[in-house]
Amino acid sequence: MQSKIGLLMDVPEGRLLSFYAEIEKALAGKAEIFDRDNEMLIVSNEAQKFAVLEVMAQHNVDTDQMALGLLPEDAELTDLFSDYGFTSEGEHNYLYEKLIVPFRFTEDSKEADVDQASLQIEEHLLALYKDDQRDIYVVDRQLEELMHGIAKAYRCRIEILA
Repeated sequence: MQSKIGLLMDVPEGRLLSFYAEIEKALAGKAEIFDRDNEMLIVSNEAQKFAVLEVMAQHNVDTDQMALGLLPEDAELTDLFSDYGFTSEGEHNYLYEKLIVPFRFTEDSKEADVDQASLQIEEHLLALYKDDQRDIYVVDRQLEELMHGIAKAYRCRIEILA
């Protein structure tokens, strides 16, 4: 999962279309926008974030920022996904990083035990994807302790990914 930064603009009512044209013109050549979703611009790094914030300040636009996790294209999403993230206009899937915790089973965990633990984890799962041929599980941040407990119950361990 790649880290991205969401910049949520407080758009004046009734000015959405003209406002977008004005902001896009002002951002041209100053910032590289990775993606967007309604009033949110998504950038890839701090430098791009500061470039966007500078333009927003010049246009007196209040902007809230949030850490996002961009899921790989082949990630499996569950029905719970929409409570913790969104699919952008560019059809990328994002999760709000402050709400989630990604983890994987440690390499010393036995596959049979991992399979059993995975079945138990499934009901809490938001997304599942592979990284270096290993499954990465994503759940609600508040369930981190429960995930450790499930792993322990099946004689395996998990490692939390930052």
